[in-house]
Order: sequence, then structure tokens, then C-alpha cells
Amino acid sequence: MPTRTVPSRLPRFVCLVLSISLGTSASTSRLTIANPYALVTPPSALEVGCQGPCACPIVSIPTYGSFELIYTGSDPLFANYDVKHYIASFNNGPGAVSILGSGKYRIGGEFALVQQLTLDLEIQGQPLQHFDSGVVVVGAPFPAMNIECAVHGFACFDSVLIVNAKPVDLAGGSGTTRRAGLQGVWPNPFTDLARIAFIVDQPGAVTLSILDLTGRSVRTLRAGAGMNSGPQTLLWDGRREDGRAAPAGVYWVRLQWAGGVDQRSVIKLE
Repeated sequence: MPTRTVPSRLPRFVCLVLSISLGTSASTSRLTIANPYALVTPPSALEVGCQGPCACPIVSIPTYGSFELIYTGSDPLFANYDVKHYIASFNNGPGAVSILGSGKYRIGGEFALVQQLTLDLEIQGQPLQHFDSGVVVVGAPFPAMNIECAVHGFACFDSVLIVNAKPVDLAGGSGTTRRAGLQGVWPNPFTDLARIAFIVDQPGAVTLSILDLTGRSVRTLRAGAGMNSGPQTLLWDGRREDGRAAPAGVYWVRLQWAGGVDQRSVIKLE
């Protein structure tokens, strides 16, 4: 079977400068919003066996489950997240939890985005194992995730966790009517243009704003204008109200409508 390869050296990064202000407790509390994710099965799975160059067989067990992704801040290279409440099972039925744990995720880069996922997992009651993807090229447009983590660096006999996941609003697995509010921002992070999808559950005035992390208005995309109920999409070109490009950083997309208020973060790259 094909041999897995993990990059041993990365190209020199161009720093991603994210302007983040954590000066108030209100700003800090907003950064702990948990975004629920669902595993996409297949291909999400736990693989145990020889990853190469050995030739023993690999046993692949599909995994079904979910976790929460929580933005915690940014450094000059990466946007950083906590992975909380990673819960998965080896079948699609209730009461069969086999994998429990938590970890870290980060994403950043230069010409191509790179990512790293680490997870500390308890599998079927066994002692915790540390899974690490290493720093690898992004395999799916964020906020979707497609990444593989290994206990022993993908070397010979190893345990490999394949994590293919989407935010619950995008996974579409429940078959139920989606809740009103913001549905997603794509791509995220973005450079030139972000598509903002939302659902309004009743007609009325709608305001969609871009705020910085202190809550100050950066751009108003829709200011109290009437809108019919149903799915909607607006675009942000990454510019401020005065037409100049907004600096790279983390921003809030804030939706206000007759049915309530919703917001989520978006990362703008240089």
C-alpha cells in the first residue's frame, strides 16, 4: 500500500500578523464560543497497523462522533484553537462511546495554509495516547477539517486517527431544519472575499456588521434593511467602512434580526 509521507521541513513562513486585543473581560469571554463539529463518516476512522515501510495489514475502523472547536488566540504564525469534548464511537448507535479526549488545533501559513492537530485520547478505557499530525498542508477549506494524526509519527506499526469533520451547520447529517442565525463564513481564514451565509426565520429589519475584537464597528454590510425570511448570503470584501483594506486579524460577524442576535469569528489574512 502507499507509504505515508510527513513533511520534514517547511518553507519559511511569512508572518501572519493578527491584531488581537484582549484588554477587557468582555472581549475575552467572547473568544470562548464553542463551535460544534461532527465527524464525516466515512472517511473518519481509526487505523491500526503498518504505515510503511512495513508490510503488515492495516485494520480500519470507522468512527462516528463530534467535538467542539474553541478559538483561543493567535500568534505571529497561527490561529490557535482548543479541541474539547472529542467523543467518538465505532458504530452509529447510541451508548457505544469508545474514544474520549481533547486537544489542540492550529492553522496558518504563507502561500499555502498549513495545520496541526494534537489529541490526547482514551480509546476503549485504555491509558491516554497522544496523537499528533505534525505540521501538514491543509486538506480541506477551513472551517472544514481533514487531517490525520498518529501516535508514533506514521512509522511502521502505528495507530492513526483520520479526522474529517465539518461544523454542525455544514455537516447536514441530522436532516432537521437548520436554526436561524449565522450558518457559516467561507472561506475562513480568507484573503480577499468572505461569503457570509445566514437564515432569517421571520421577515423584518436585518443588520449585518463586521466588528473588531473590542466590539468597534469595522464595516456594516446591511443596516436595518427589511428582509424576507429564509436563507440569505452577503459578501465582505475585507474592507472597512472608508474603503480601505482592513488589517489582517480576527473579526466578529454580527447578525441582528427580529428573531435575535448571533455572531461568529472570521480570520482575515494579509
